[in-house]
Amino acid sequence: MFERQCTDWQFTREDLKRTPSVSCGWTAEREELDRAKACSLIYSASRKLQLPQITSASACVFLHRFFMRHTLKEYHHYNIAATCLFFACKSEESLRKLDNFIPVIVYYASKGNRKAPPGTAEFEKWRSVILRTEVILLQALCFDMVVNHPHAALIDLAASLSMPQRLTQMAWNFIADCMRLPLCLIYSPKAIACASIVLTTKVSSSDLSRASLGFLDFAWMEKAKISRSTIDEIVQWLLDFYAREARSRKTTSQGVADHTADHSHTPASSPGSAASPMPHVHPSPSSDPK
Repeated sequence: MFERQCTDWQFTREDLKRTPSVSCGWTAEREELDRAKACSLIYSASRKLQLPQITSASACVFLHRFFMRHTLKEYHHYNIAATCLFFACKSEESLRKLDNFIPVIVYYASKGNRKAPPGTAEFEKWRSVILRTEVILLQALCFDMVVNHPHAALIDLAASLSMPQRLTQMAWNFIADCMRLPLCLIYSPKAIACASIVLTTKVSSSDLSRASLGFLDFAWMEKAKISRSTIDEIVQWLLDFYAREARSRKTTSQGVADHTADHSHTPASSPGSAASPMPHVHPSPSSDPK
């Protein structure tokens, strides 16, 4: 546990090397991948449930904050993803009934292999996990539901820079990927928005004329009062993550992933595969109830 005030959500990259999960045996890289997979579940379920993007973004922030207080050994990342999204639906006033919410979560968490219509045992397991874990989530968040997102900053910056709509959308998509990482715990929303714009220019400058990218001189960053070194850190972090995620997928597809990392590639297809509020163990995939 970090020695700081309950609602102080400002951390450093060094803090991420000594999270509760790292203290329990996770590597920082494995924790980052698990968090990213949880956020991917949030995004997939959000699209199916037609939730506002701000709702899914808030859920991602709640998840990153939660795992600064609790471990992946105790709480499976998919169970926390489901709980964070359900809570975000309330905090962002985009409510969804559990009867509609749980079947979608189960479908994507199990990669389409399970169904959980209301009244089934699978539905009741997930219902119990979400409702009981929601209390633990609220305590971990200290009932702090206030979240500032990079999206608003991006809209303001894009307008001031006269960014073409296509580039603004691309930057918006990069912000979505940034939310899968714990960047929100370290950098300001405006810094993340600026980094998304810079990354957009990196991938777009080759096929667009310089005239349509008049902000390539980066002088606008001085007006935004964000240092170039901070922007470069965020951009490099995201690029490094893309490479690491690609390597992880390749290793998994070849079937040679290290056995000790099995759980980071195994969806919580049933809440029985998670440790809390079930017994405090992290079982192998074969222990998932069928």
